Amino acid sequence: MSACFDTSDVLELSRATLEETNRRLSEIPADLCGPFYAEASNLEQQLLGMYRTVALCVRKEDDLKKIAAWWGAMTKACDEFAGRLAELSREHPACGSEFFYDRVLDLRNKCQRLQEMHS
Repeated sequence: MSACFDTSDVLELSRATLEETNRRLSEIPADLCGPFYAEASNLEQQLLGMYRTVALCVRKEDDLKKIAAWWGAMTKACDEFAGRLAELSREHPACGSEFFYDRVLDLRNKCQRLQEMHS
């Protein structure tokens, strides 16, 4: 399939998003939760956008191994986002990042189930 981007692009998008988020988060004092919530929500929305893109790509794919690879890449992207949110939880303990962390883990588990289903 040549119409969609490659699975490695999913991880590249993930890393680019995390780098940009890290830059913005480094400017937020640990005791300010409002800007933190906005960044954590934006991070979640970026991940959901990647998920939607992958879902559209796999709809056009016939090869089950390639579909499994797409969902595997999304699982890895979710792992990267969850890792960053876990760090944020330690850096901003009063801001309740666990909410966003749990939602990312839910999406990760969904992607992993889809990967296993197509393997």
